[in-house]
Amino acid sequence: MEDVFTWLGEALGTLIRFVVDTLGTFFNSIDDAAAGFIDGLSRSLGIAPTFFTLALLVLGLFFLWRGLSAILTGSPIAALLWALLGLLTLGMLLP
Repeated sequence: MEDVFTWLGEALGTLIRFVVDTLGTFFNSIDDAAAGFIDGLSRSLGIAPTFFTLALLVLGLFFLWRGLSAILTGSPIAALLWALLGLLTLGMLLP
């Protein structure tokens, strides 16, 4: 009877080890892909791959998106202000 429980414990341990190794490999691959994307994006734009510069990039693109949506809703003054704010933010960031 002891051999059955030993075998069952080893089988369960092997299964748990397989799941943990598979998840570790999966998340490591996602991390490598994200790091490659951020490195390629920052290298093509000529900016440092830091959190602050990437946050400024996202903020500037958000401002430009707001300007585009303001144009589509028919408010040209708001569109001009959002676009100017977006261009100022991206102009500070990009060399």
